[in-house]
Amino acid sequence: MSSIVVLLIAALAVIVAIGLAYVPLSLLVAHMARNLREFIQRQRERRLVHRETPDRRKVAP
Repeated sequence: MSSIVVLLIAALAVIVAIGLAYVPLSLLVAHMARNLREFIQRQRERRLVHRETPDRRKVAP
């Protein structure tokens, strides 16, 4: 009987630990995704801006 109680407490502890770790992890992943999305958008905007120097990505004839 006491081994069942110990197993239930251990299982509950594991479930609580996973639950407490999930929230910060999901917040971190969402923050990283938002930063990456903003970075990609800034890169797109930078590529559309006309610059005086020639584009070095294109092959010169």
